[in-house]
Amino acid sequence: MRLELTQHIQAPPSVVWEVLTTWERQPEWMLDAKAVHVLTPERTGEGVTIRCPTNLLGITVQDVMRVTAWEQERLLEVTHLGRIITGSGAFELQPEGEDATVLTWWEEVDPPLGALGEWGASTLVLPILRRIFTRSLNNLAAVAEAEGQAARPG
Repeated sequence: MRLELTQHIQAPPSVVWEVLTTWERQPEWMLDAKAVHVLTPERTGEGVTIRCPTNLLGITVQDVMRVTAWEQERLLEVTHLGRIITGSGAFELQPEGEDATVLTWWEEVDPPLGALGEWGASTLVLPILRRIFTRSLNNLAAVAEAEGQAARPG
């Protein structure tokens, strides 16, 4: 099951990247994230591993992710390592002028239960996740835009 959303943000990629990769701040903008814990000594680059207690349709699951691609201010890709949430996802940042970013967030999740799980995920879960992710991206844009405004001279 694939979900992909795009958000235009009136802040430069450096600001958006900072909001994305300040791990413990993700619950400020990500609706389903209850907390984020960095499990590795490293906090940047490939190999960083985080655990995020996540609200999945009213049930808290432990979403453990490892960073598999890290291109500063351009790409943050993770692999989901949990028993319930597996697959991969990424944030892709594209500059739009000097002070704006187009952010694409995609997730490719492997639902359990084979074809039945795929049908249920696509039919029932995907529309709910689309709403949650859309609101999360709106929140992320608001945080990044506020920080971008604060950082501008004048």
